[in-house]
Amino acid sequence: MSVEPRERFAAFPPPDRGAPASDFRLAGRLVRPALNRVETSEAAVSLEPKVMRVLLALARRPGEVVTKEELFRDVWDGAFVSEDVLTRAIGELRRLFGDDAASPRVIETIRKSGYRLIAPMAPPAAAEPADVPVVAAPTDRRGVVAAAAIAVAAAIGVAFLLRTSPRRDAAPLRVRPLTTYPGNERDPALSPDGTRVAFAWNGGSGEAMSLYVQMVGGENPLRLTRDPSVEDRTPAWSPDGKRLAFTRATRSDCRIFLVSALGGEERPLAPCGDAEYRRVAWSPDGRWLALSRRDTRGVLALELLSPETLERRPVTRAPDGFLGDTSPAFSPDGQTLAFTRNRTDGVNDIYRVAISGGDPVRLTFDDRDTMGSDWSADGRSILFSSSRAGIYSLWRVPSKGGEPSWVAGGGIKMKHPSASRQGNLVAFENWLYEINLWRVPARSDSGAGPPRRLTEATDEWNFGPSLSADGARVVFVSTRSGSEEIWIAGSDGAGARRLTSFGGARLESPRLSPDGRRIVFSARAPARSSLYLVSADGGVPERLTDDTSDALAPRWSRDGRAIYFASRRSGAWQVWRLALDGRGVSPMTTAGGYAAQESPDGRSLYFTRADAAGIWRMSLPAGEHEGEALERVTDRLAPEDWANWEIGAAGIYFRELCPRHEGPAVALLPWGAPAPRDLAPLVDQGWSGFAVSADGEWIVYPRVDRHTCDIRAIENPA
Repeated sequence: MSVEPRERFAAFPPPDRGAPASDFRLAGRLVRPALNRVETSEAAVSLEPKVMRVLLALARRPGEVVTKEELFRDVWDGAFVSEDVLTRAIGELRRLFGDDAASPRVIETIRKSGYRLIAPMAPPAAAEPADVPVVAAPTDRRGVVAAAAIAVAAAIGVAFLLRTSPRRDAAPLRVRPLTTYPGNERDPALSPDGTRVAFAWNGGSGEAMSLYVQMVGGENPLRLTRDPSVEDRTPAWSPDGKRLAFTRATRSDCRIFLVSALGGEERPLAPCGDAEYRRVAWSPDGRWLALSRRDTRGVLALELLSPETLERRPVTRAPDGFLGDTSPAFSPDGQTLAFTRNRTDGVNDIYRVAISGGDPVRLTFDDRDTMGSDWSADGRSILFSSSRAGIYSLWRVPSKGGEPSWVAGGGIKMKHPSASRQGNLVAFENWLYEINLWRVPARSDSGAGPPRRLTEATDEWNFGPSLSADGARVVFVSTRSGSEEIWIAGSDGAGARRLTSFGGARLESPRLSPDGRRIVFSARAPARSSLYLVSADGGVPERLTDDTSDALAPRWSRDGRAIYFASRRSGAWQVWRLALDGRGVSPMTTAGGYAAQESPDGRSLYFTRADAAGIWRMSLPAGEHEGEALERVTDRLAPEDWANWEIGAAGIYFRELCPRHEGPAVALLPWGAPAPRDLAPLVDQGWSGFAVSADGEWIVYPRVDRHTCDIRAIENPA
């Protein structure tokens, strides 16, 4: 795109930052900064103050590149916010002005730098420049009545924030339920003609998932599979709509099966590749199934499987250090796969690759969590679910590359979109969660009283609790503000307040210092996870680590002068120690380590490992007892439960599966005891992590109070 000469913008110089902002015209709209409003002859839209400030920052330097750092400084006054917050503000402005990131005429993205206002500005009474198309606000409900949409969202608990379109005759976007059954309906797959939806459902009774098919707009689904001892998931339609491929998992096996869309005999096909990442896609010509399979390094890779000959062809190879490639989706012409490349669990982006192989093309650069993708019917864009705006919403990115645009989102979590090849329909999982913190007695004879709910968040998550040494306060992660942030409250849940405003980072493991004045936590913002420190009274978080390796699972030393954390900076997960006076970092383990905590007397360090079950002990100071063997004090903690253990005055508390409680429970291994004993059950534990009071009388943990998933559809999403 050619650079606009500065003379084009000279007619209306915007005010200085400190002066009151005057009204001006831009791309057919009247911008009224003092009112935080943008008007057309047909509608007026109220903007968030920060979004208006972004527009004004660009308008003060029309035609020039305004860097992201300058925008953070001028709009957010230097406070720490994630890049995702700025991306969302730019997206809001583009929707408001009917702009397109791929072919911009108002705001241009300068990759890896910033943004540029390229539309001419004019005084409020001036006519529009002749060479700038005036975009009238549409009168249908795809218009820019965002203020009304937000008001409706507040009233009904869900909002679909739509892109502005200059077309008055465009069919209105419509959202409707496809399934409304008890229990959870998952894995929607629209038939190629858009008339039927296949899905997995547990029947509303908590049984294993089975496959169902029903007509779009119909009722009484047809059940295709019926084995209650297996889990049938992830259906994929054959191109003629006559068969479905799906995956079936048992405790020891996972395989791909075929079944008629009308039901009948199930034909076993081949191993599904990976029991956890088992989504499959069927090519438009019927020749191939695409799936994820672990390569010789244990990294997930995409491969093609012939349903007729069982021939396998590799397609991708993720770089070392990545979790790998998952969730394939064929383009309408069958020549390209869209997929998710996972750096770690919850940190990934959308890519595309030719089925003949070659270097994948990265389409998103968010390092956020994506939950499935599919192609538009014309193959020009890819729909995907992402947490890039804090909550899982549907986005669209051009298949040739460009900035993603927001399709729909709001008060629900939208995952695993499936687009029909005909009919302009997109189905998706519609998730509602409610995860609250509960305080429960540690044992039946405890004097802590009955179980109590500490948080009262509807359709949001509260998790990762940590208690102050005196038991008076609890710090935790909550999504109640729309993104994962650090919150603090009294141990009875009273007086909860937010301490951070990352606006999209993935936060984990907040831990109060021994004196209760500071909180350390890890934040992935955007790609690597670093350690941060924030005052328990609030303020700007201080970044403690900044290198090329993740820093996770922080815990304080007993004296509060150092922090133990996990890192792969030496090539494998080990425990490291960060001294706060000087910021020196030193290794603590060499044979593997992850989450670590000092004993009450400070003479031992206990830690977990990422590659083996158990909790180990080593003497402190490190190296003082050269040659001393590490001691595994218990083998009953799974590696994935690295956040589910605590050291207390009485011993080591940890999570284990308990036959007596018929599920997960907290166990206590007393100091010097040969075996642990079971304490409180963790009923419906919704996230890793729990905290034990200093006197051992009560426990705080995240509990799922409600979760439902049904399937909904968007008509006319573009």
